[in-house]
Amino acid sequence: MKSIIAPALLLLLTGCGIRTEVVRVNVPDIRVNPEQGPVVVVGPVRDGRPVYYPEVAAADRAKNIAGVVRQGNGVLVSIESTTAADKTREIMIQALRNMGYRTADQCETSCTQLEASLTDFSVKMPANFFRMVSSTQQMLADISVQVVARKDGQTRAFTATGHGANIFQVPSRENWEIALERAVKSFTSSLQQSMSEQDAAAGSKAQD
Repeated sequence: MKSIIAPALLLLLTGCGIRTEVVRVNVPDIRVNPEQGPVVVVGPVRDGRPVYYPEVAAADRAKNIAGVVRQGNGVLVSIESTTAADKTREIMIQALRNMGYRTADQCETSCTQLEASLTDFSVKMPANFFRMVSSTQQMLADISVQVVARKDGQTRAFTATGHGANIFQVPSRENWEIALERAVKSFTSSLQQSMSEQDAAAGSKAQD
């Protein structure tokens, strides 16, 4: 197997130029919007990420989630069908619905309003010779979102993060997607925990 892995990685990163890999980022455990429950409005997510690679054309940066480029060769990874910011909002909405929130585009009475800024949504494949020769080379995925929650004149800020890793045998779309799936699950858990803390803090202040 090692005899397969090493040539595959060398082919990926040397002498083949830069290609684009389009990946699917799945939203886990999709459920319908609850008819009851506290209302939350998730505003458009602002894309505040850095430019991961200058090789990415300006028109493609909203979908690009980095990749691996070394000495002018490698892979740029892009999200299928949508932008990183819109995909993040989709993930956030589903995570909140799974907590029992009813998501809405706007609210006329008391509700929680979330403003979100995406600071990282990326995949990478760190160079590590020892991992390469021991068949433990990793693809990594990270998501980070700064969130401001507002309700009844109260404001709370927090950062939700997610990390995923995949030890792979051959560089492929499927292996990028495994790392991304794990990052999405990790991010979902982080967001839900922060929202639970937000609810507890809001309830405590309401009783004061």
